[in-house]
Amino acid sequence: MHSAEAMANLEARMAWEQDRSSPPPGVAALPPIPPGRYTSDEFFALEREHLWSKVWLYAAHTQQLPKPGSYLLLDIPEAPILLIRGVDNEIRAFYNVCSHRGAPVVTSDAGSANYLRCTYHQWTYDTRGDLLSVQDERDFPEPFDKACLGLKPVRCERWGNWIFINEDPDATPLLEWLGVLVDEFDHFDIESLRPAASKDYIVECNWKFTMDAFLEVYHIKGIHPKTVGPQLDHRGAVMGLLPNGHTRMTCPTNKPSSSTPDPDSPTAMQLIPSPDFAHKYHVSHNVFPNVITPTGAAVRTFLMFWPLSKTRTRVQSVHFGVDWGEGERPADWDGFLDLWDVIMDEDLQFLAWQQKAVMSPGFQGYQLSYMERRIYYAHESIDRIMGVDNVPEDLRVTPMLQAHSEQPEDQAADPLWSQDGAGSSS
Repeated sequence: MHSAEAMANLEARMAWEQDRSSPPPGVAALPPIPPGRYTSDEFFALEREHLWSKVWLYAAHTQQLPKPGSYLLLDIPEAPILLIRGVDNEIRAFYNVCSHRGAPVVTSDAGSANYLRCTYHQWTYDTRGDLLSVQDERDFPEPFDKACLGLKPVRCERWGNWIFINEDPDATPLLEWLGVLVDEFDHFDIESLRPAASKDYIVECNWKFTMDAFLEVYHIKGIHPKTVGPQLDHRGAVMGLLPNGHTRMTCPTNKPSSSTPDPDSPTAMQLIPSPDFAHKYHVSHNVFPNVITPTGAAVRTFLMFWPLSKTRTRVQSVHFGVDWGEGERPADWDGFLDLWDVIMDEDLQFLAWQQKAVMSPGFQGYQLSYMERRIYYAHESIDRIMGVDNVPEDLRVTPMLQAHSEQPEDQAADPLWSQDGAGSSS
């Protein structure tokens, strides 16, 4: 649990943010983010090769694979990957690619199977991905070693009941890569959560526009005047820049008036076990690169951004709540989901316009404020993961914030509240 001293420290940082009349002394202006990062075919290709294939991506919740043989076909762009719970109860990931001629071994989004059989030529695999049988094996000259022709595995590891995948076999282990996020999320009893609802929104813009939109609260007065705007004090938001590109934002909240809808009114929805600060402040993390995790009293959401093309994005909301046991999802969820749609429509309304604008010669690049530094840090982190030398000079962002990210020694005393703020140079 967090000490009274830690809470007082956070509140002092929020008060400092509210009262300041300028950025902290010595803070340099952030250079413009090059427009080509949102429009360049070359940059988009670099992301596919050097970013998406080398980071941990959320895949599913264990409850979606309830028994041995349960499988899911993941909807991750350009990565035909399936998850399956083996007969040994272990969850594994494989490319959905038969070793014979590349046909899929599953075609349904979800199901249950004792074996994985390519319906094209009947090559059959077990739930461990091993090749069991080959139709007309006699026609394949010796040596023909089935042991070398199993399904190609994909790294698959768990954070509580959340399953993540990574196409890089040499990637840092998931929990190590998440770092301090693991400790911080432990305060929210994530083991008690189950998926409650999921919805996709298609937006005609580059995926980074959608990510940028949810990394700041500078916009809430403008586009959420009657929903979340009255409830969040954006001027007091405290930001934390964490290793590996992750970030955190803690925002003071205002008690909604009777005429203001509360997007997370618990009603009869079961509250997520969490310390008092989670009900007093709005806490949101960015699990780099593409997950935003706003926390409410009864709902934890994974908001994700998946590139469908250079200028088209699938925004996916997956909502988790405390497990309600047998039976249908409680009806009180319906009101929350209706209001969530309203808020998402507000958030996404200008992004297609931004995509058009960024392609105009009149746009010279993002001009970011101190409050919007999480956006700049995310772009820095993209370049760092991809390898700065791989990024053309005219598309790079100038490294500015990495030196100000929290390090493990900074977090030792009180991880959640070791955030930049009063007296910080970040």
